Amino acid sequence: MLRNKYLTKAALLLRAAVESISKKVPAKQKWLCLLLLSLLLLKGLISLTLPVERLLARPSSLVVTDKEGLPLRGSLSSDDEWRLPVPLSEMGKWLPLLAVEIEDRHFYSHSGTDYPAIVRAFCQNISAGKVISGASTITSQTVRLAVSRSRTPFSKLLEFVQAEALETRLSKSKLLELYLNSVPFGGNTRGVEAAARTWFAKPAKELSLSEAVLLMVLLRGPSYYRPDRYPERTRELRDRLLSLLRKRGLVTAEEARRAKLEPLPKERRPIASAELQAAERAALLGEAKEHLDSFGRFRSTLDAAKQRLLRAELRKSLERLEPGITAAAVLVENSSGKVRGYIGNAKEGTGAEASWVDCAASPRSPGSALKPFIYALALQKGLLTPDTLLADVPTAAGGGTRNYDRLFRGPVSARSALCDSLNVPAVKVLRLAGLENTLALLRGLGFASLTERPEWYGESLALGGCEVTPLELARAYRALASGGRASSLLWYEKAETEVGPPLITPGAAALTLEMLKETRRSLPRFGDSDSDGKIIAFKTGTSYGLRDAWTCAVTPRWTLVVWFGDPTGRPHRSLTGLTAAAPAAVSIMLRLTPKGAKWFDLPAAVASREICPLSGSPRNPFCPEAKQGLYLKNVSDTTPCTLHIQYNGETSVKWPEEIARFYAERGRGGKSSLAITTPTEGAVYYGLNQKLLLTAQGGEGTLYWFVDGELLGASEGGGTLSWTMKPGPHTISAADEYGATDEKKVTVKSSPAAEREKLPLLEEY
Repeated sequence: MLRNKYLTKAALLLRAAVESISKKVPAKQKWLCLLLLSLLLLKGLISLTLPVERLLARPSSLVVTDKEGLPLRGSLSSDDEWRLPVPLSEMGKWLPLLAVEIEDRHFYSHSGTDYPAIVRAFCQNISAGKVISGASTITSQTVRLAVSRSRTPFSKLLEFVQAEALETRLSKSKLLELYLNSVPFGGNTRGVEAAARTWFAKPAKELSLSEAVLLMVLLRGPSYYRPDRYPERTRELRDRLLSLLRKRGLVTAEEARRAKLEPLPKERRPIASAELQAAERAALLGEAKEHLDSFGRFRSTLDAAKQRLLRAELRKSLERLEPGITAAAVLVENSSGKVRGYIGNAKEGTGAEASWVDCAASPRSPGSALKPFIYALALQKGLLTPDTLLADVPTAAGGGTRNYDRLFRGPVSARSALCDSLNVPAVKVLRLAGLENTLALLRGLGFASLTERPEWYGESLALGGCEVTPLELARAYRALASGGRASSLLWYEKAETEVGPPLITPGAAALTLEMLKETRRSLPRFGDSDSDGKIIAFKTGTSYGLRDAWTCAVTPRWTLVVWFGDPTGRPHRSLTGLTAAAPAAVSIMLRLTPKGAKWFDLPAAVASREICPLSGSPRNPFCPEAKQGLYLKNVSDTTPCTLHIQYNGETSVKWPEEIARFYAERGRGGKSSLAITTPTEGAVYYGLNQKLLLTAQGGEGTLYWFVDGELLGASEGGGTLSWTMKPGPHTISAADEYGATDEKKVTVKSSPAAEREKLPLLEEY
């Protein structure tokens, strides 16, 4: 269409020129004028054949970058080439300078054709009797890259004519940029950025003088001067060009000397990086084709530094687990909803079994990871507060629901029940909140796979009887950090933050996070001085059959979801949320959180009141003690404590029927009591990886031993079991076949004089 426009204008001008020559020019000069006009017309027609649009729209590789523009992953162009175009400003100091100095010294002074160079080349070639010199310019070479022609004098003439036309349409800087992004470097590598990453595994802007000169050497003959195959001839030409640059004063003698000492690359590097899954997920969910810049790049929300941190921590944790286990993680910036870190499979690129599976987008059983949303719904309905007394007893939920460690704890607070992932109280809270209401909330939070009717899930919904992805969990937990507002996660850096609907009230979301920041849980490197007072709210999850281990962590700035498991679905005894996933998740969050970081401000709907420590309800006149507890104004139940009563002039506790029955049954039926004799309560042991003998008195039948909620093994009544000690605080518990239980808390340290390990900051990655 553009050419037709030019042709129409040219035809009108030609007609006017011919009429003017016919009327005003004398007959003797008329033919000369017409001849000159014909030559000009021919030149103009040749210039119109210049495929400028093809030059500017040469197929390029799709490049996914991080938020700062650092390429994470490239892919072949539609021409099956690696072409990674970049602006001239991102080519560094040396490449533009060297291209002009070595390829076309008069680039900035000629109009596309270097006429003195043509005369010089003509004379040299005539004198030598063969072609030994050319007169190509950067502009004419750019034309040649766009139009494939046989090398004849006529094609050369066409190139010069079109080069001059091209100079009138593009600036010198744009021409140089176009040339450096289009020159071939052998094989399917085109452009300086792709060449820099192929030979030096770095962007063009980071090339040294020696490396930049080597790329200019490759332009002389990509196959003939391959440094990995012909290092001697390649080094000789590189050093000769460096000497030429020194002679011309572009570099100092010292710069040239140091550049000559640099070694040549010994092999070509793969351009595709290890961030395949992260880049592909960002390109897919960020609709990359709709957001490419003029150089074919998609700037994702991912942060390369965060990617390195996540991968390093996950792989460090995997070292102590079975070979078949891998890990995945999603890191979201709460303020923007942008995904800053995404590890689909920590073993990606290692060749391990199923390392190609993107586990961060794969549905798996969440275990207890959904429980916070059930509690949040009950909180916002005023059905409980963080301190409300719940019954963890066999009759509380029915249907054979049991906790993971087979123990029942009797009366517990809602806070403890949630933090310790107790199943019986969770099912009771689900009943209070309503199964249909809970399922509607979860769907609103973005759990797309929850498509069945409520009765299909039943009360197993509270225990992980469904499938979700780490991405979905990250979106849902980010809603807790956003005052209960859910919105899609963002993958395109320039996308605007969405404001989602309030699915959970700000007060209920805040109270849920307050419950999850409980630091008393048995987790090494958290809750002690190593954390430097940093606060992290986190929830673990372990799926049925030990197939999935989860930890979802939240701070005011970040939401993190970590998953450990076997991509093939095989179970592993080490796959529990607290022992497999939590250490990595907490370690990551501690590194991301600066010392003294402020916790969430409580919304106006949250207030503090005096409550009974036992019932969690407002204190009545008979409650012997009191403490402050959080609640939702005008929402939470205001009924005073009903546990403490006055009887015969004395204060006593009247337990709810299910708890009273639980206490009564524990001492009835001829069952002997169970008591752990080793270790003792509060014991401190020194020495790592040493055996500690576990002993108990009493109990009937098989005795089950647990360490931090994880089954260690079983022994017969009166038998013993040994445990290999690990650093940190631990809870040792035992249960017999009839429900008798006991537990002891111990601490394991490396040595009395050992100094605490200091956690490196994120900047060290």
